[in-house]
Amino acid sequence: MNWFLTPLLTALLLAMPISSLAARRQSETTDKYRLTVIQGRAVCLDASGRPNESLFGCNDQSAHFALVDRNAKLHNFAPTDTSTAIFTDGRVRQRELQVTARLDSKSQLEIIRVQSVKEGKLYSLYYFCEICNITAYAPGPCPCCGNELEFRETPT
Repeated sequence: MNWFLTPLLTALLLAMPISSLAARRQSETTDKYRLTVIQGRAVCLDASGRPNESLFGCNDQSAHFALVDRNAKLHNFAPTDTSTAIFTDGRVRQRELQVTARLDSKSQLEIIRVQSVKEGKLYSLYYFCEICNITAYAPGPCPCCGNELEFRETPT
């Protein structure tokens, strides 16, 4: 009986430091990025970092965006986040949004998911090509056929 338990206990003891190392790495990742969910409206930022209230003033792909929450607090998106291209669409900026994002060490948001809020219910926002059956998360032409992608808002 002892010949069986000794290798088993040795294996368990050797496995313990590995699992604690994995837990430490998970903690470092969690410390580097925090998950956050914010409700508000997307706004375009001007060159000085202030909100540009124009619905048509930020259709440029290089524009910077932020989310203004119900307390009028400005939450900036990371300038390198390509998912902010969805905010170039004025229809999206007009909606009450719920954004799930990672908050980096500079307190900038990196989008994970953008949803609209209507009557307390969440809706997925996306662009779709009926011909090619392609879903995208930014407006523009279909990468396959070149037709304009159709804006869609469906219950989550």
